Amino acid sequence: MEDNLKYYLDNTAVTKEAIDSRLMHPITNLRYPTRTLYESLKKYTHDFFKSGVEPRFVSLVGLRGVGKTTLLWQAANHIHFNHSKNIYFFNVNTLKNLNISLHTALEEFQKHILKKRFIESTEPIVLLFDEVQEDENWATTLKILYDEARWAFILCSGSSALLLNNTADLARRMHTEKVLPFSLPEFIRSKIYLEKEGLLIELENNFSDTLKDTLFFSNTAELAVEKLNSYLGLISKYFAAIENTNGNVIKNWIEEYILFQNIPKYLLYNNQTAINNSFLELIKRIIYEDIPQLKPSFTDYTKIEKLILRLAGSDEINPEKLAGIIGIKQQEINELIDILAKAELLNVLLPYGGLDSKIAKNKKAFFMSPSLRRALLSTLYGQELPEQFRSKLLEDIVVMYLRRVLVEGVISFTSGSDNVNPDFVIETRDAPILIEVGTGKTSSKQINASKIKCRYGILISNNLTAPALKDNCIHLPLSWFLLL
Repeated sequence: MEDNLKYYLDNTAVTKEAIDSRLMHPITNLRYPTRTLYESLKKYTHDFFKSGVEPRFVSLVGLRGVGKTTLLWQAANHIHFNHSKNIYFFNVNTLKNLNISLHTALEEFQKHILKKRFIESTEPIVLLFDEVQEDENWATTLKILYDEARWAFILCSGSSALLLNNTADLARRMHTEKVLPFSLPEFIRSKIYLEKEGLLIELENNFSDTLKDTLFFSNTAELAVEKLNSYLGLISKYFAAIENTNGNVIKNWIEEYILFQNIPKYLLYNNQTAINNSFLELIKRIIYEDIPQLKPSFTDYTKIEKLILRLAGSDEINPEKLAGIIGIKQQEINELIDILAKAELLNVLLPYGGLDSKIAKNKKAFFMSPSLRRALLSTLYGQELPEQFRSKLLEDIVVMYLRRVLVEGVISFTSGSDNVNPDFVIETRDAPILIEVGTGKTSSKQINASKIKCRYGILISNNLTAPALKDNCIHLPLSWFLLL
């Protein structure tokens, strides 16, 4: 075995010192706060070590910077102190740089570290793989590993949903968890924890589920508002606790969250220009590192940059128009949009209506993080964006939340040139809900004027302070919606 691989394998064992170095802030010595998804990982590991039940192969997928690697190490920390110290961590990107395949590394691992074949082992083992897609044969390798290492709990991360989801061999073996940008409560919890040296301010457990049921599954708007009013004390107490930590009003926290710090990676940044530039670099990495793996035949990356910038300014996807502007075929426009969605850069919605409508009409693209759109537009407009684009940032964050809490098929947007339709349609129960989003809005006239027969409407605005019912429409503060 070559020296580089030997040294690599000797350092795969997860120790307390290794965990501390990855999870502890080097200056404050505070451990990085956990996220909501961490609770699911704890349950998976608990169930495996207690009963040996599935899933025992879990993948974390999401946009670069959303905290997948940190979640791997937090899972390792939980397992190390509660279940087993037989844990090994493989950085697949490092293997790639050493020109060593994952298959070779695991073969040598069995010979020299485990000193037996996986199939011969009867002791539980935990194997963690970071940036697994960096190995071109990762899917076959981990399929074999899963089948042979029946006592192994396998947890891996990857930047591209396409690489991790569209693999037929692993479909029945691997359970995928999407790691999304921060929710507002996650952002606030983490920011206060780091700035106030361990102080934790949290909303009531499972409140997001309660709020989701109230907003999207109530039978009438009257019942929904009655429930919302019953949460007023709880939410007011939560917001007051947040503001008391530094005298900052909740509106300022939300502004910071939407514009700059909805991605965990940027929580430790103080310079907004640096955050902006880093988002632009993140987009370039997706274009020049991820897309070549997703569509090797397409090599004109400057045209992808033009496409993304065009979408930042006008989110409706008109393949014919875009093809003429950018200089590529309509089919390639559609393929690239699909790839950008699977690379976690975009959320793409279909228009409301029947199957014919969804096929014939244009789609609409929203950015996975509003900070991505803001960074792109700053290259054209500078740091102060025109008002029409600020409303698009709100739409990005609303779609991000809708995709987080609802199944994909029930969310669509309304299209038309008459400007009387609301922004989104949520198809739950026996009639849909209409959603209108805006900066400073207090009127639900677009919902009221819509010809779509609905159960009720929801107006989400940052100019509202408390829920109210007007003309079968729930007027909901943005700050409340962001608690989902």
